Amino acid sequence: MILTLTANPSLDRTIELSGPVLRGQVQRAVWAGQQPGGKGVNVSRAVAAADRDTLAVLPGDLDDPVLTGLDAIGLAHRSVPTGTPLRSNITVTEPDGTTTKINEPGSPLSSQTQNALLDLVAEQAAGASWVVLAGSLPPGVDDDFYARAIERIRELDSPPLIAVDTSGAPLTAALMASPDLIKPNAEELAELLNVAGLLHAAGIRDDARAHSDCGASDSRDAAEPFQPVEPLGTGELHMIADRLESSPQLAARATSTLLNARGSRPRSILATLGAGGAVLAQPDTAWHAQHPPMEVVSTVGAGDSTLAGYLLGLTAGREPEAALARAVAYGAAAARLRGTGVPSPADARTDAVTLTPLETPAAPLAGSPTALTDTHSDDTSHRHEGTAPEAEEAR
Repeated sequence: MILTLTANPSLDRTIELSGPVLRGQVQRAVWAGQQPGGKGVNVSRAVAAADRDTLAVLPGDLDDPVLTGLDAIGLAHRSVPTGTPLRSNITVTEPDGTTTKINEPGSPLSSQTQNALLDLVAEQAAGASWVVLAGSLPPGVDDDFYARAIERIRELDSPPLIAVDTSGAPLTAALMASPDLIKPNAEELAELLNVAGLLHAAGIRDDARAHSDCGASDSRDAAEPFQPVEPLGTGELHMIADRLESSPQLAARATSTLLNARGSRPRSILATLGAGGAVLAQPDTAWHAQHPPMEVVSTVGAGDSTLAGYLLGLTAGREPEAALARAVAYGAAAARLRGTGVPSPADARTDAVTLTPLETPAAPLAGSPTALTDTHSDDTSHRHEGTAPEAEEAR
């Protein structure tokens, strides 16, 4: 069973236009739809579409449109009442696949609701193979919420493996607890490397400055990592992300650098690269998977389907690289669907995906800074062995 926790679920509304967005003008939609969503919910929807056991855990009242939407599609879920409505997210899609998203912040969760969610996740995680902690955090929730969830889950006698798909400070905090898998996109990977002080070690910082007039953001690659740091400027962040998406080898070096830095760190990384496919990195191996070009309808939820496809492959006993091929096939299939659509196994063309092994830096990287304060460096009970495991913001 794959359990998901979505701390900030949403009712995802999609509006499809017949032409480009015209700012300040009235336009008529050619199609509109809505689905219960949020990153973890989307993962559960994709897992359920494959007729595999899943349970979505989320906050929300039983009569909230998100919860009634889950009832309508028959998705198994458990919730903690909040007394406030869940948010709505709006997506506008254009014929060329351009996607514009407007995400509400969500309603604050009280400390009692947060603790109840953690209790519910720990209770339901017993017997699960994977727990997915996904999406943004609502206002008032501390950045370490997912890290606390990891700690609670690992108190179980036989804890499941844990995947994290979020961004910014919550992702940094979650890495302190060494999840088994993280799924950043290119921008999130660049931000992680910057905060960890590993841009130079990953071969990005000097090259980035040589190719950009965006201005330097900091020079702390040799300093103590995961301390307050000047964020990357928007121009430099986009430039680095573009380079990562266009160069699987650079993405492999970036992910491997993070994996092999000393201290707490993820145990594997599934980095999604938009049209560039995805890179799967483990401490001593990396693979790239690429789907042929196709017509994109909506990219919303494609990253969630990518993660679902990967976990479906792993829990079916596939080797990690075969699970990566399924992941990219699922992401591509989702991008061909309207709204926050999730594919079925029949939609995912795994046979069309090209798999390529990539060279990675020697591990550990000599002289590399510590990636995180080490809280689990002696814990090897959750590491992947044998066939066991190893374009889009946190919504």
